[in-house]
Amino acid sequence: MSVPVGAEPILLGGYAAKQCPVRTFHDFGPRPMRWEPGPEDQARLDAGIEFEAEVFAALIAANPSAVWVDPGLRRDAAVAATVAAMDAGAAMILGGWLPDDVGGARKGRPDVLVAVGGGYLPADVKHHHTLSVKRTTTAVVSQGDSASVRVSVDGWSSANTHRVSDGLQLAHYTRMLEACGRHPGVGHQWAAVVGTSRVQHTEVPLFVWHDLNAPIGYTFSRRRGKAARTLLERYDHEHGFRVAVAAAARSEAAPGAVSVAPVGQPECRSCPYASVCSDQMGPQNASNALTVGSLDTREWLALRSLGVATLAELAAVDPDAAGFARRYYPEVTHRGADHARRRLADAVERAGMLCAGRYLQRRMPVAGEVPVADVEVDIDIEWGGDGRVYLWGARVRRGQDEASARFEAFADWSVLDDGGERALAQRFADWLRGLRDDAARAGETVRVFHWSPAESSRLRRILGAGAADLLDSGVLVDLERVFDAQFRSVHGNSVKVVAPLFGFAWRAGDAGGALSQTRLEESRVGRPGALGARRWLLDYNSDDTAAMAAVRDGMRG
Repeated sequence: MSVPVGAEPILLGGYAAKQCPVRTFHDFGPRPMRWEPGPEDQARLDAGIEFEAEVFAALIAANPSAVWVDPGLRRDAAVAATVAAMDAGAAMILGGWLPDDVGGARKGRPDVLVAVGGGYLPADVKHHHTLSVKRTTTAVVSQGDSASVRVSVDGWSSANTHRVSDGLQLAHYTRMLEACGRHPGVGHQWAAVVGTSRVQHTEVPLFVWHDLNAPIGYTFSRRRGKAARTLLERYDHEHGFRVAVAAAARSEAAPGAVSVAPVGQPECRSCPYASVCSDQMGPQNASNALTVGSLDTREWLALRSLGVATLAELAAVDPDAAGFARRYYPEVTHRGADHARRRLADAVERAGMLCAGRYLQRRMPVAGEVPVADVEVDIDIEWGGDGRVYLWGARVRRGQDEASARFEAFADWSVLDDGGERALAQRFADWLRGLRDDAARAGETVRVFHWSPAESSRLRRILGAGAADLLDSGVLVDLERVFDAQFRSVHGNSVKVVAPLFGFAWRAGDAGGALSQTRLEESRVGRPGALGARRWLLDYNSDDTAAMAAVRDGMRG
């Protein structure tokens, strides 16, 4: 006997609390949709799946007694296998599926469960960095072969751009473990992320632990104002709100009516309802039109409450007007007054550009000039999922003579350790020194351009003092900083955005960072199509360097 639509219990997965509530509304509405990723997003997803498989294999090798739940099992069988593994006291469970928490409206599949204190703590595998170097802080970690043994390591920080997003998902699994009586209880509100970071040279995956009961940051509420909240508190609020939204979606008398208003945000780029919400907001909605320098949801809602919703209305805002400031800034205290004002002023300027139909404009007064040299070099690097640089590309030309341009590539398609990365960087640095010294003997000047600090910072990280003569001589020039001092691009300073404004086009229409990671895996020795993948990566890198030259010439014009 089939269950009538809407009679099933509301069950939200681990992603819901960190996603837009409008997406939840549509998911439980009359016309739910599936997201179809484009090539770049699919490459990112594929890389994440491959990384998870590598982590699982490494954890099984380090923990032979760990239980890996068969990914081919259906839900009921997978839940039964997970419960059986917990009943048997397995020290680690991979790919498990927890029993639905119907009362809490939760469902979920934590990547890893670690036995601790008579229960289990959740961990998730994420294809991103989980640690950053910071002298004054301490991170809590454990090695994959002894995941339940947490230790503190000085000089590292677990705070990064993914911390809240990862933490909300881990809080979801924590509540599920509590609901089924498998959590170790008070005093064990910890959860971990297994990512690409390491604190020592080992292939064993590293668990980076987060205290879900520690204040994570500030959020705004009209009742409490700016208040510090823990990850669990923030999760409980966000999850509870989305449960209410899902219930409202099911009970809507008018199909398609929205009980939560859409707000344009980065998440829209990977949402199946992006076009639905965009049509509802319209092209003149400020949050829909601003793709870079945009405000967060709290800021947009505060503006809407003051009658500011369209590009024209935003462009007319005076961030320092007393009446406006008195009503707006108390609503966005999570940003801090000065930061909130700078963000708003930037959004106002971008809105004005869009209203005037301008995507690029000179800053006035113009700050500085575009550096010139007898020999101009544009460099660009590529790195793999582990952060190691495997390609240094350089485009050399005589002054501004495009006909003289040639591309040089220094690549190691199998960089697997620090030594290999260092040797490759040394080859590039030696070549660059030779070019510089030859020019000096000929009485010529050299400038080496890069976009953003990535190239110079990687060179310093890899070679240290061995690259000081290049890094500290003024030869290297961050072209993005030069551009930003002289121009405002309404959609941001990415070279992929800026270069087309000066007439440049990449040969690969789908060129992007995530897709390049897929091509890198295809380029490994012994892989089918390795030569084609290497050629694609070299062309992609070559175009990045040519794009910088095009921007520089356009700025001079």
